[in-house]
Amino acid sequence: MANGAATAGAYKSVYRLIQQMVGLSDNVPVKYRRWLWEKTLDAATDLIALIVYAWDEQNVAHKVVYIDRALTKFTVLNTYMRLCNEARVLPLQKQTSLSELMADISGQLGSWRKATAERAKKVSKSECSVGHGLRKRDFL
Repeated sequence: MANGAATAGAYKSVYRLIQQMVGLSDNVPVKYRRWLWEKTLDAATDLIALIVYAWDEQNVAHKVVYIDRALTKFTVLNTYMRLCNEARVLPLQKQTSLSELMADISGQLGSWRKATAERAKKVSKSECSVGHGLRKRDFL
């Protein structure tokens, strides 16, 4: 893993979320563990991987794609968390703590996506204005 990804805000928040979720696993009723809770944990761990891939990617346009995938995975994770809340899988205090982390992660991913997309636009405009390094003599 890249050293920088471990210091990224979204990575840290998702890591904390997973730690809290793992700590709550024994309290999840058996009837929800397999079909809902494990999928929720899997979505969270998949999200960590996508954040690392996005962080490591040097190409800004490709970085946006990874961040978009992370946002999609976050939507899946958020849906699972809502199902857990509605089924009262976790105590209210624990749900509140996880919801606060989820709101934090959502904001961080959204801001990261916006900033990266703006950088990608600037990069693509500068590439167009440079002419991809072609000189007049290359056409003769």
